[in-house]
Formats: sequence, structure tokens, C-alpha cells
Amino acid sequence: MAMSACASSAETVPMSGDHDRLRVEGQVRATASSIAVDVQVRNDRDEPITLVPDQCGRVTDVELERIVFRAEGKRWDGSVQAVKELVLRDQQFDDTPDSFAPRRVGDSSSATPDCRRPDQLIVLEPGATIAERWELPFDMSRTLKEVGSDAAAVSVEAIEARHTNEMEYSDVVSFADEDAVREGRAARAVLPLSDVLDRTATEPIEGPSRGELFDRLLEDEELRAWIENQPQDGWGHAQLRLAAPAYGAEFERLRFEMVTTAFERAAVITASPDGSDVVLDLPGVADRTREFARTAGTLPPGIAALPDSEYDLTEDLALGEVLLPSGRVVVGEYLFDAEPLEFQVAPGPYPAHATLARYKDQEFQSVAFATLALSDAPTVRWEEATDIAVDGGTTTITSPEGRDELGRLFDDDQAGSMDLDQDIFDSMVAHNYLGTEWDLTPDTNLVRVSSGIGDGGYPVYVGFDAEGKPTRVVVDFLLLHLAWLGA
Repeated sequence: MAMSACASSAETVPMSGDHDRLRVEGQVRATASSIAVDVQVRNDRDEPITLVPDQCGRVTDVELERIVFRAEGKRWDGSVQAVKELVLRDQQFDDTPDSFAPRRVGDSSSATPDCRRPDQLIVLEPGATIAERWELPFDMSRTLKEVGSDAAAVSVEAIEARHTNEMEYSDVVSFADEDAVREGRAARAVLPLSDVLDRTATEPIEGPSRGELFDRLLEDEELRAWIENQPQDGWGHAQLRLAAPAYGAEFERLRFEMVTTAFERAAVITASPDGSDVVLDLPGVADRTREFARTAGTLPPGIAALPDSEYDLTEDLALGEVLLPSGRVVVGEYLFDAEPLEFQVAPGPYPAHATLARYKDQEFQSVAFATLALSDAPTVRWEEATDIAVDGGTTTITSPEGRDELGRLFDDDQAGSMDLDQDIFDSMVAHNYLGTEWDLTPDTNLVRVSSGIGDGGYPVYVGFDAEGKPTRVVVDFLLLHLAWLGA
């Protein structure tokens, strides 16, 4: 059935899919302003099926997917292709599906149903069904704007749980892992959107893709040779920002940044919007990545790790010293309003390290906790000093003077403040995004670490010696389940 771009219809087009007798069925129709899908999930087995919900308790995922994608361009060899894969990962985000929004079953309005986070998986008994309704307004669909109805399809999925007693959420998964997590467990139905709607692209994609622009940049022999000389497995970050002159002079040229573990400074390439007129700013010998010493991992003095953690202690990563001009310590992520911890020590430099842990048999390591060592005296007791909130994935240890310098720069030069954050980020990437030390002024600096496995609230503990003097500051990222209360 074909429809005009502006007409609405009560007629529906069916779609269905099956996974080992877990069945999903949808009825799709176009209104004057949206695409609506009524969904039923049914258990045709003789035994219950356990389904994975999203964080609002819904068991289906309805999307508008593209059939035609941006061109990836040329395939290279070795280190060049390794860095291009990072560029293509961003390009995949440009082509991500549009997500339908939940609506009330049996209601023709666009009212959103309540969101209740389930604490257990959803059990669908034999012969039982679950009904859900979803809607995607035309003006919220980038897919429709860029490729139109002929290059789009509606998809509906319901995912069977891997384990009946292991809680998971369908919408808590990284972009890179999404396909692997769903593979072999999803009942999926797909319907070409052209069966329901005839709508041309209003903002069609024009010009070369990120992948094609990367290929044009690599026509510069110096750039290509520099990339070829970097370790293939050393790339930590690459971002190709398209030119967007409408946003100001800073965006008149294409900008490509790459960070490898070999250098603490990013390679920055700018070019005309079409990838010509390339200008290179490549790191050199002076920018080589510092070596932070690694030793066997240690727990905070007197603190044991409970056996229920799925992480194993691995190494201590020495990150240099934190300068404390007034003997006070500030800990947090966004430090502008952070108060110093209550104690005071003698002014001077104090060593900091990140203790690393590995999840089960994974290769990569995460920061289990960060330590600022204030004294060699034995630690006899610990107190929880504060909790810090993290929503950007990092935590900083510095002084009040370092905090004030960051605030001054932000107030006086926001562009410079953003550049500083980018420089520190690049340095962290060069150190496998575990941590780094960064000078702010001759008298102030900071140590920044990645916060365990991400955002959340984390406790800060202070250790004391027998005379009540502080010996340690520890920011616990809760990976090793340290027995603070039993210390």
C-alpha cells in the first residue's frame, strides 16, 4: 500500500517474526504526522519464556532503520585501517536507527505510559501475550529526513534472556556490543516503510561521508606515512568533525584529531570541507608518552577485599605527585564548588597512584580506586570523608589552588578551558584512559583517573595514623568490594 506524504489512514499493514516460537507481531500505520505500531509478543511454546525488559519495563524495541547507509570508502592496510575503523564507528552513529516512543495501549493519543524500572526479568507464560504501542513523529525522524521512506524499514524486536536469574536491561548496552548481545536471542519482525508510507527525503545526504573524507586526507603523503609508522594497536581516539560554516569561523574547515598511545598530544589535521588543502599539526619527539611505573597491585593498608567481587586486583599505576601548596586536598569531577577535605598536611608534593583491576578474563583493566599517599606512618583507622558524584567518567585529585586555577580559566577563557580539558583527555587516552598527571601552573597540578566502569556516586576515605594524622586519601570506585566497615 502506498500513501501520499501528507495523507493519513486508519488502514494497517501487518508484520511478524519468530524466534523458536517466541513471536512478535505488529500492525503499522501512518497518520498525518507519525508512524504508529501496535505490537503483540506471544509465547507459542509449552513452557514459560523469560524476556529482557528495558528500564521502563517494556519488552519490545521498535525502530526505524536505514536500508541504505553512508559510503565507507576505501579499505586500507595496517595502522591506517585501524584508525579508519574509529572514524567509521562515528559514521555508524550517523546512520543509527530512529527509536519509536512508547504510547498507551488502546489510546490514539501521544500520551506516554508510566515508566517503572523492573527489578526482575519478564516471564511470559505459555499462550500469554504482551501488548505495547509505539509511535515515531515524522519531525523526530532523521532517517525519514535523510533517506525517505524507500530506504527505511520498521523493525520490532523482543529479546529472550540469556539466563532466567541474571538481570539485564535491553537498553543498557554499549553501541559496539549491541548486535552481539541480541544475536541468537531476538524475535524480530521487519517491514519496508514503503509498504506504509510514500515520503521523500527532505534533507538528503550530500557530499562525501566521513570515510570518504578520511580517504581524501590520506592523499597527503606525509600524513599517510606518519599514520603508517604508528603501532596498529595503539589508536585510542580518532574523530573527524565535518565542516559546518553556519556555526562560526571555527567550523569553516574540516577537523580530524587522532590520539595514539605513543604520544600525549593529539595529531590535528584541518582541511577544506571537501578534504583538500590539508594542514598538519603532528606530535613529535617532545610529545612522546611518559612512562608511569607499574608495580604489583596493593590494597589500602588494613583493608581486605571481599571475595564476592568479579574483579581481580592487578597493578598499581604510579601517576606522579600532586602539589599541595597549602596542604589541602580537593577531590571530585567538576571541581568548581568542591570543598577541600577537612584535614591539612604540610605543603608539598605527594605521590598518587591508581590501583587497577581486571574483570574476569577480560584483557582490559579498570581503575578500582585512586590513592593519594600523605604519610609513611602506619594507617590504623579509616573514615569516610565524603561522596563524589561522577557523570563524565573521571575523577580529579588536586589542591584548592588547582581548583581555583581551573575555575579562573573557565571564567576568563572558556575556549582555553575546553582546550585544556581536551589536552588532559588526550593524555589520558595515551595512557589507555586509566589516568594522567597534568601541570596547571608552576605551583599547581592535578591527577585525573577514569572512574572505575563509569558514572555514579563514589565514597572518599581518609586513613589516619595512631596520632590522628592523615596518611592516605582513597577514592573507591567499588569494583573490588573493599571491606571498609570491617577495618
